[in-house]
Amino acid sequence: MPATLSAKSSVESLQSNATTHTVPDKLGPAVAGPMVWEGTELDATKYVVNLDTHEVANIRSAVISFKLLGLPRSYIDKSTFPLKAELATKLSSISKELHQGFGVSVLRGLDVARFNDEEAIIAFVGISSYVAALRATDSYANQTLSHVRDATHDTVPHWAKDIGLAGSKITSAMDFHSDRFSGDVLALYVRDDGGADNGGEQYLTSFWRIYNELLEKDPAVLETMAEANWPFELKQKDREPYLEFGPTLFFSKGKPICQLVKAPLLGSPRIERSASMPALSKAQLHALAAVETLAKKFATQLDRQQGDIQFVNNLAVLHARAAYGTTKERSSRHLLRMFLRDAELAWEKPASFRSNFDDPFAVGRKQNLPVVDSDPWRKISGRESHG
Repeated sequence: MPATLSAKSSVESLQSNATTHTVPDKLGPAVAGPMVWEGTELDATKYVVNLDTHEVANIRSAVISFKLLGLPRSYIDKSTFPLKAELATKLSSISKELHQGFGVSVLRGLDVARFNDEEAIIAFVGISSYVAALRATDSYANQTLSHVRDATHDTVPHWAKDIGLAGSKITSAMDFHSDRFSGDVLALYVRDDGGADNGGEQYLTSFWRIYNELLEKDPAVLETMAEANWPFELKQKDREPYLEFGPTLFFSKGKPICQLVKAPLLGSPRIERSASMPALSKAQLHALAAVETLAKKFATQLDRQQGDIQFVNNLAVLHARAAYGTTKERSSRHLLRMFLRDAELAWEKPASFRSNFDDPFAVGRKQNLPVVDSDPWRKISGRESHG
């Protein structure tokens, strides 16, 4: 069984300049900058990056070029997915927006390329290599790229009869969250938005805006979030889950980092939390409610079109999803998902939990980039049961 983390408060959680030998006694100051936004302050004109016909043609050419190499998809990078200098610069500038700007960017225009399933994977991975070259691979589910889709109508194999589906495989609404220790940047490629009136609307909210509000009106919530005593339930393959303590609020040289996801703390619609896990304290439950309330207050609906590739800062911007589809038939809604890191612009992580943030990017780990999602259970398709 993996070693659990200490319940001692994360040193860097409360103050960015703290050392590993002292316990800080105050929260970091209010943050400023373009990543502090709310509602209509962030609209599509500020984050949509449009591709013209020549750029789409260049991407299609790069896809064909890679296919002709006959290499495994894990070999996709800038050298095997060649783009013209102007387009390469355009894509790399997205990373600056994610780390120093609003924390959100949407690349639009790929739908006209009419990629088949394999070509879509190659294009998504190739484009992302210019935005943030490092791809995260979950050491638990051994996934680099996953399919966000409705798997509730799949025939359940005998071996998976006692295994629930993660949030990425069901149609239920998802509260605001960030994907804990999954990667710095969340990347989603909208292969099929499910059609009109299907639901599944996506929402984003600035945690930095939430942080400033709580700092002024309810700082005790932030203090609770920064304590490393949140009881996360981590699933294991063919074994009982284990308990890992940690904070939900960190700092990176003054930058608040939120890693708050409810499923491993409360359970999810398809994956119950083990009765052996400790319950959350009243202060922690209050913190969850306070963050969710403010997240909804400051949220904006993400402008989404078929063929979009969405990039979101997973450290400072929370995301949520409305329910979609119906219970009678499978929804066609289908997104491809990866988590990324830009080695040059990545925020420094707090020393006490740096290994947790860095683990998905371990060098040498085999990358799995499946074209078809043939196993949505994957013996719990995410260690912390979130999508």
